[in-house]
Amino acid sequence: MPNFDRMPNLFIIGAAKAGTTALYDYLTQHPQVFLSRVKEPMFFSREEHYARGLHWYEDAYFEGAEDYPVRAEATPHYLYWSEKVAPRIKQVYGDRPVQFIVTFRDPVSRAYSWYWNMVREGREELNFDEALRVEESRLEQNRYELYQLGSMVYGYSAGSRYASLLQPYLELFPATSFFFVFQDDLMSRVQETCEEIFEFLGVESSIRINTSNSNPAAMPRSRLLHKTLRRRFLLKEFVKPIMPSKVRRPLKKIMMQVNLKETPYVPLDPQLAHELRLSYRTEIEKLEKITGRELSSWKAG
Repeated sequence: MPNFDRMPNLFIIGAAKAGTTALYDYLTQHPQVFLSRVKEPMFFSREEHYARGLHWYEDAYFEGAEDYPVRAEATPHYLYWSEKVAPRIKQVYGDRPVQFIVTFRDPVSRAYSWYWNMVREGREELNFDEALRVEESRLEQNRYELYQLGSMVYGYSAGSRYASLLQPYLELFPATSFFFVFQDDLMSRVQETCEEIFEFLGVESSIRINTSNSNPAAMPRSRLLHKTLRRRFLLKEFVKPIMPSKVRRPLKKIMMQVNLKETPYVPLDPQLAHELRLSYRTEIEKLEKITGRELSSWKAG
């Protein structure tokens, strides 16, 4: 039986590239909120992690969390892989109270941002329009591997179909369990939005938040260094015996940040953006009903 006094009772489930990193950084500033030391544990989405069990999850990410009323993690993969993650969370928590924060962004800009994220990581070599044309076949051909890893690779258009991705959660958890955040609000009215979130969580709402651009568009100065730092098995093999994880992880994060150079994306082709926006119309209309938010700016004119 897991210790629910230190297990997370809040999940920031995505969407990817829609402000989850900024929200994670803001919540870490609240003295009543415990955030997992690794932002994206991917426990419920990655088969290898899930197989290790709840006690491993607790010990790895939530040591000391029992002293906090709100305990959270932020894994965007949980929205993308909602078909398996939502039932797993429900099975673990049953009728125990658990809350979810879901972040949204214009679906076209989110898809394009995720594409450039994959380019930066060295996982995508096709042009955006080509990647969209073969997305469905790629996802089908690689489904087993992607499922095992809980990976969002190739899921550019798929990751922006918010209403469909939300459905498994909405079927299993009450509407009062959800707080919906739009990236525009995190950018234009940070303090007010955070106060609303704190009220939703039942913690002190007057905490002042220091803001910054938590995850700007960037490309690696050295792709070789970037790939080497991401190869966890290589780093562990050579560094783990002489450097504890509490030193190794922050050092790796610093090295990756220093190696990144803030670089604006190439502008998206207007015609391609229009076609993609048309494909999202039904999803957007469903999301309007779910969130009660008018989203005409996301729709094709």
